[in-house]
Amino acid sequence: MAIRTEDTKDLLDRYLGALQRHDDPDQASEDLSPGLDVRTCANCGAHTIFRLDPAGTWFECTACGHLA
Repeated sequence: MAIRTEDTKDLLDRYLGALQRHDDPDQASEDLSPGLDVRTCANCGAHTIFRLDPAGTWFECTACGHLA
């Protein structure tokens, strides 16, 4: 299925608008201390900081506690 030019332009406009509204997640991750990461939680949907657990194997969502 081919994507029409209007649809592609609309998607690009929405993407660029979202980038302007929200900070660049790659830049936000670089400013954090080791053991922290900015992710979107698959459980609660929050775009928040994840903290590495003491064992160093899983990251925990600071919003809901879900492990990723």
